[in-house]
Amino acid sequence: MKSRIEAALGPEYGGLNRGYIYEVIHKMEREGTITSQVQQQAGMRPDRSVHEITDLGREQLGEWLHEPVRRSAGFRDEFVQKVLAASLRGNDAVKDFCRRQRQALLAESRTLQTMRRERDQDPGAAFTIEVAILRTNAELECVEAAEARAGQRLVDLAGTSVTASSGLVAADALPQPAGRAASHRGR
Repeated sequence: MKSRIEAALGPEYGGLNRGYIYEVIHKMEREGTITSQVQQQAGMRPDRSVHEITDLGREQLGEWLHEPVRRSAGFRDEFVQKVLAASLRGNDAVKDFCRRQRQALLAESRTLQTMRRERDQDPGAAFTIEVAILRTNAELECVEAAEARAGQRLVDLAGTSVTASSGLVAADALPQPAGRAASHRGR
């Protein structure tokens, strides 16, 4: 089953854990969304498990397909976190991080373009690769947006104690936005 799923999705999807597949199958059986039967095979071949979706399973599948995809972690994003952290170190740190991120994304894009040429006859793989290319292009636009803000202080650490050994500038040493500096002196 694992090899059939991987063949259908293509290597671009990533490898599947056999234990996880069976864990999901057992859960679906308990929930009544599939039924399973063991079929004996001729000769020395191992028995074969056959799974069939139930009416409840079809109903739940329809509901799942009806719902739009939502972010599971909200808008928390490692790229954004790194840009915000780099902005504490200044313009050059943001530009350096963006340069390295762009290089990684362009390398990924080249790999995806090669994969697209190699897998163009496989509709499932071609679609998976196309989505990956579109997302990589969107991430490149995010790098551009970060570079456009490289000179801005994107995080306000006023009132936060930061040690010099962390490599970050102490909050008191950071320039305060207009109108804020005076209000902090009075505390």
